Amino acid sequence: MVMALPRYLPPSFEAIHLVDFMVREEVFHAYRAGLRLLPPVTTVLVAACVTVHVLTGLDQGALLAAREPITLLVWGARDHGLVAQGELWRLMSCVFLHGDLLHIGLNMLALYGLGRIMEAVYGPARVLFIFSISGLTGSLAGHWFGGSLSVGASGAIFGLLGAGVAFGLLHGRELPSHMRRVLGRGLLPWVLLNLVIGVAIPGIDNAAHVGGLLGGAVVATFLGDRLVPWSQQYRWAAPIMIGVGTLLLALPLLVVIAR
Repeated sequence: MVMALPRYLPPSFEAIHLVDFMVREEVFHAYRAGLRLLPPVTTVLVAACVTVHVLTGLDQGALLAAREPITLLVWGARDHGLVAQGELWRLMSCVFLHGDLLHIGLNMLALYGLGRIMEAVYGPARVLFIFSISGLTGSLAGHWFGGSLSVGASGAIFGLLGAGVAFGLLHGRELPSHMRRVLGRGLLPWVLLNLVIGVAIPGIDNAAHVGGLLGGAVVATFLGDRLVPWSQQYRWAAPIMIGVGTLLLALPLLVVIAR
């Protein structure tokens, strides 16, 4: 008697293991290929923040000194009262401003380190979009909870942190073990540490940090990435993301210059 074989045979454990291994190798090689010493969007963002900090110092007449509140206000710091009166451009212009050398030094170090990794994961267009949307959601959260004069890119940087957590949690199975230590759960201790610092040290706008973190995580969840083979690539959306990101970041700076 001849027994008919089933039309579809279930994959063997070895086959599944081999496919998983091949996917992890492909993801790792794509990540390595995208990891640049000077990632374009991150480099431009760091250069923009440093340039604005130098200009505020020259305007104040003391390049190395802490920036005076009046100087920051003139250059676009987020002020609760002025934003409530309609100066909405301050929600984004404040991202490029920093209070002193320590403030900008720590933020730019974090921006370069996270931005370099995120550009390897998401690509330049998505990183620009995530940074700009996170900067906006961070500023909105800070404004909503009544923060007074506030400056700094930390809300947008927290957005990149949130994007890294989201990617690692969504695609942990497809990542090699050494990448899982950097992304996803590997970033959670840094999130908690920075939030605790924000609570412990007076003057830190923790609401903006949380707003940026959540904004980056949510946006990144729906954007897709450039590493996982079956992830949504949305190549058609790259010009839109670049346009929206550039508009959100550039318009406030043009308003400051025009004033």
